Amino acid sequence: MNIILFNFHDVLMVLTAFECMLFAILLAATNKEKALSTWFLIGFLVCHFMIPLHELTFWGSQFRIWLLEKSPNFFFVGSYAYFLDGPLLYFFVRTMLFKDFSLRKNHWLHLIPVVLYFVGMLFMFYLKDYSTKHLLVKSQHIAYSFPYLYFEAAGRYIRLVYALFCFSLVFNYSKQLQHVYANLKMSDVTWLKIMLVCFVALFAWDCGLLTIKLFELSKDNFDLDLLNVVGLSSYYLNFMVINLLVFLKFIFFSSVPAVNEVSTFELKETKPDLVDLRVIADIERVMLDKKYYANPDITLDKLAAEVKLHPRKLSVAIKSHYHLNFYEFINSYRIKEAKRFLEDTGPSSKSITDVYFEVGFNSKSVFNSFFKRTEGMTPSQYREKSMSRK
Repeated sequence: MNIILFNFHDVLMVLTAFECMLFAILLAATNKEKALSTWFLIGFLVCHFMIPLHELTFWGSQFRIWLLEKSPNFFFVGSYAYFLDGPLLYFFVRTMLFKDFSLRKNHWLHLIPVVLYFVGMLFMFYLKDYSTKHLLVKSQHIAYSFPYLYFEAAGRYIRLVYALFCFSLVFNYSKQLQHVYANLKMSDVTWLKIMLVCFVALFAWDCGLLTIKLFELSKDNFDLDLLNVVGLSSYYLNFMVINLLVFLKFIFFSSVPAVNEVSTFELKETKPDLVDLRVIADIERVMLDKKYYANPDITLDKLAAEVKLHPRKLSVAIKSHYHLNFYEFINSYRIKEAKRFLEDTGPSSKSITDVYFEVGFNSKSVFNSFFKRTEGMTPSQYREKSMSRK
């Protein structure tokens, strides 16, 4: 009777795989809106279901013997996930942040590394005779051989590059927000940056492991104790990062307001003298007469509906006439009104907290920083200066 013995590392990998698959099934069952970002996240989780199982069956001696009795062809199936989780993470972040993203034919090019890996595995493993495959797995010789190590390292480096590319998406997202929202606090993606930093750390750790292997391959002398410590540490780091992802998904993911990835609001060829002055007059009327800027939830779409203008045309008008993006434009009106309140030092004067709420800011820190950026001093200093002039 064959008995599979578990150690704590094995239990951790089984738990990671089980958690990823359970969460993927839960997401698939609850994705009523068929959100593309959710499907990419499901694919990412499936990859992290396959990765620990691959590590468990190849490096766990009892599991390796058990699976070898079935067939050596079952090995390395999970290793393809190392070439897929990076692109899936990248597209998950991209589709979550940008509502105008759509899959195109050229996106299939992201599968080139995994196809090359499959072709390489054909010659390194799958096309060999049964006894050779059996020996390569049983002895684990393939894991320390050329060119397998180079393919394995390429997979680790590629996923790290994709994780770093995600930061460029976040940067672009933050930039595009200023064309759509006047209050950016509601769109704070600090949590996303923390998550990406954790994945970068995880992927970089795996890259470090493969870098050590490549270095020791060049010397033909592998320090197995060192590799064992670094490799096992990766399992624990992976478990922690996956749990962080699950936590953040339930707390923050649904609160991300998506924007256009390719801004249709940037000024390109429109000249100031070509802006319809009637449009500017309508904007001024809404902003001054109705004090629309005082609405803390104002967005480009809402203002466009108020002035009966397409959002793109409104943004182009603002950019070309005022030379400001939407965020700067709205908050410039708020600052002007705030200055008027701060200059009132009489008995009926408002507190600074009342002032920033009155003009439409919903965060004191944002109000203070924007006020100082435009006026060169804090609201308190501005009020003191106004009092000294009287």
